[in-house]
Amino acid sequence: MTIKDCTPEVIEKTDNAWTVNKIGSLYAHIVLGEDMMVGGMGKSGDMVLKTDGWEEKLGIDAPSGRLDEALAGLTIDLDVFREYAGAVGAATDEFLANATDEQLDKEIDAPGGKQPYITFLANIGLTHVAGHWGEIAALKGVQGLKGLPF
Repeated sequence: MTIKDCTPEVIEKTDNAWTVNKIGSLYAHIVLGEDMMVGGMGKSGDMVLKTDGWEEKLGIDAPSGRLDEALAGLTIDLDVFREYAGAVGAATDEFLANATDEQLDKEIDAPGGKQPYITFLANIGLTHVAGHWGEIAALKGVQGLKGLPF
């Protein structure tokens, strides 16, 4: 919802005074991160990015580690990336609707140490993403747009 009204010009806008990545890079970071966390970790390597030619359509190789630095200079095709985001969201919904206790409770190596996958997903997949959506809303605001849709 936050980027629904964004144009390619809005997502690519940057300013030397800003200490945050542009909207397009943040959006890519969020969606690729979800694909990594759900497909790569939850479904053991079954990332949407690796299916249906998404790597080629997006011009992005499978990410690993911190995404923000690698994506800082990325220019995305907003329409294509929105399609990819929809596919990632659908895959996440499908995974969560059918995940077993074993999948959700498995111990993983996370930045804060070993923890159950569901804890990692909740901490990073929800709170971390919410912070980035706030950054996007603020960047829209400095461009004269309404930051949040409500």
